[in-house]
Amino acid sequence: MATVDWTDPCARAETLRQAYYRLLSGSQEASVNYSGNGVTRETRYVATDLSVLISEIRKAEEECALLQEQPAPRKRYAIQAGARRSIS
Repeated sequence: MATVDWTDPCARAETLRQAYYRLLSGSQEASVNYSGNGVTRETRYVATDLSVLISEIRKAEEECALLQEQPAPRKRYAIQAGARRSIS
């Protein structure tokens, strides 16, 4: 796998998304090589780290949207009992 510039949130989101889909397809692990501050590093994700991987994907997608001056990706919220509606 090619080394990814970790300071580019769009490239980071795409690489993490590919790792996520590799894990979902049945691979035992997915590795991501990245460089930042002149250092090349490697991170391995296994099936038990899917929640961490998903949160990193969402964070990178939000940073990418801000960089491209687009609205942040929609988040899903549920109305809970006792929730107050904001009037604005």
